[in-house]
Amino acid sequence: MKWLIISDTHGYYAELCTILEREKEIKDIIFLGDGLSDIDRAKMEYPDRSFTCVKGNCDLFSKAPSMDILTLDGYKVLITHGDGFDVKSSKLGLRRAAIGMGADIVLYGHTHRQYYEYLEGLYIFCPGSVKPEPVTGYIPSYGILDTSDGYPDIYNCEII
Repeated sequence: MKWLIISDTHGYYAELCTILEREKEIKDIIFLGDGLSDIDRAKMEYPDRSFTCVKGNCDLFSKAPSMDILTLDGYKVLITHGDGFDVKSSKLGLRRAAIGMGADIVLYGHTHRQYYEYLEGLYIFCPGSVKPEPVTGYIPSYGILDTSDGYPDIYNCEII
């Protein structure tokens, strides 16, 4: 099974739609915060898709949770925006929380930077941001979690 992992749209709805059109076969989307208004709009335009979301630090009035635990194809997955774990300076707090919750995979956003690590049985992944970042040079990106081969294959895709 495949899941589309998206974070930090920040009003860049056209880029979000580019991803949703490019990855038409993937029906389950995990959104990691900062742009829930974009996701609300996408839910109306893409009713065939399922969206699981957490809020980010810029989703001020959202009632979405700040983190959630999902079971995806037998894997326990922690999803969070990441700001509550100070992921811009270290992944240690996020790692400790995920291990404490018994997670196999942790997905986060907030940094706008792609990140992947597998260490001691825990996958940690950030899809980057949909938002173009000309100052930092980060390329707009998203992620895919694929368990079709019996293990979690997690990778980034760039929006070009």
